[in-house]
Amino acid sequence: MHRLPSRAGLAACSLFLLLAILIIPYAGIQADEALFSAPLFPHVNKDLRLPLLPHHVPLMVMTYVGSLKTVLYWPIFRIFGSNPWTLRLPVVLLGAITIFVFFHLATASAGARAAAIGVLLLATDPVFLLTDTFDWGPVALEHIFLVTGCWFLYRFASQGRIWTLAAGFLCFGLALWNKAIFVWALSGVVAGGVLVFLPEIKRCWSPRALRVAAAAFLCGALPLVIYNLTHRNATVTENAHLDPRSVTRKWIQVENAANGSSLFGYLTGEDWQTNPKTPQSLRGRTAAWIHDHAGTHRTTGFYYVFGALLLAAPWWWKYRAARFSLVFMTVAWLLMALTHDAGTSAHHVVLLWPFPILFAAIALASLPWRPVAWTAATVLVAMNLLVLNQYVYQFERDGTGDIWTDALNPLSASLDTYADRTLYVIDWGIFENLNLLHQGRLDFRIAQDPLMTESPSPKEFLQIRDMLGDPSALILDHVREKEVFPDVGARLDRAALSLGYHREVVRTIPDSNGRPMFEILRFVTN
Repeated sequence: MHRLPSRAGLAACSLFLLLAILIIPYAGIQADEALFSAPLFPHVNKDLRLPLLPHHVPLMVMTYVGSLKTVLYWPIFRIFGSNPWTLRLPVVLLGAITIFVFFHLATASAGARAAAIGVLLLATDPVFLLTDTFDWGPVALEHIFLVTGCWFLYRFASQGRIWTLAAGFLCFGLALWNKAIFVWALSGVVAGGVLVFLPEIKRCWSPRALRVAAAAFLCGALPLVIYNLTHRNATVTENAHLDPRSVTRKWIQVENAANGSSLFGYLTGEDWQTNPKTPQSLRGRTAAWIHDHAGTHRTTGFYYVFGALLLAAPWWWKYRAARFSLVFMTVAWLLMALTHDAGTSAHHVVLLWPFPILFAAIALASLPWRPVAWTAATVLVAMNLLVLNQYVYQFERDGTGDIWTDALNPLSASLDTYADRTLYVIDWGIFENLNLLHQGRLDFRIAQDPLMTESPSPKEFLQIRDMLGDPSALILDHVREKEVFPDVGARLDRAALSLGYHREVVRTIPDSNGRPMFEILRFVTN
């Protein structure tokens, strides 16, 4: 029996890998999922760069997204090429490592029973698994740095080895460079540490420890610091805008993420959409059989179980890790919710993970009625698996959501025919992913800006005229009803008509359900 908890940890990692691998092939690559790869290709031109790498990778991909993931993926794409597997399998492995470290952190925090419950809940949590597999946030590196940083700090507090303090703060610094909104989680860690673990902090506090922690943190976040010193603090000035009026509206995203339902209709298609198809693969037929016999399950109920466990404070209150988790979640979510355009989607809310899981596992393990705790944990894991089965069922039957459309794969394959043409992209969601799949070999041109207004300026109209006059030009767009930027195609048609051109559809690309998604166009003179 003493080996059971450790086996639970290994089983959870293996289960997570298996479940993630089952869903990797379904979705097409989303533009934000591929965004980090843009600096690897020669057409990208940035002014602040990291030396020694091909094409001189820049310090930042965006003002708040660093190029750490870019650097890590360069050898992967170089050796194995770029496709959905080489894109997603590395972050899935990071997710499994996160679960492994979380298991040890939970064991140290609350004992083997809580760790065994927590690690199985985390490995099967639908939103954690899906966001770490389809890493468009990106969140996989944030999760592993958060959990590993906390683990190293625990090791420092318990053993006093200075290198573990440095490793912990290096993880936090790298997480901040990877994505500056890690400041939410970092604030939660600081607040939870001060309010819950202040005696340990005082005991470990020394000028040497402070210098080591600051140096390690600065080392990890140094590219972000250099970028802001040379760009007039662009990360803060362009992104740190408060919006307190929207806080209450954002709470629904917490409920949806906790219940695992956030990504229905976004990653997957829905039952009301046209052209459902019969599942063909073994996993699809299995998911359909489970769905037919167990019914539709779109929520895990974890949100309500979590609320009920808050009432069990007489038992879990003695575990400081439970109180730390609550402080962390409160502070991190409030900062997220107060930020303009943040906290409104799953890839933000999931940054609170794994601490909701840690609290629930500790609270369940603390109950004096052991059969009740294990029964509740088993039911929660079963509900997680049923919701994941619903995602697989809808992937197989209803296909993917528009942003994640699997029509991207045949579109990418068809472009090999036009390798000698100039490809103008006029809608969002087509450039970054196709450029990744073709590794910068095709001549893509982003041509959205002149079409974002009904009244283009003379300069913008000249850009449209030059595009239409390019004899090698092909236009890539979504079909009209699927455009992310509505009416960009209609505006181009009107401009073309005024210049004496008319539109011809070279090819229409459907998704696996036969629904038209993309168009390859050309414009010819009347």
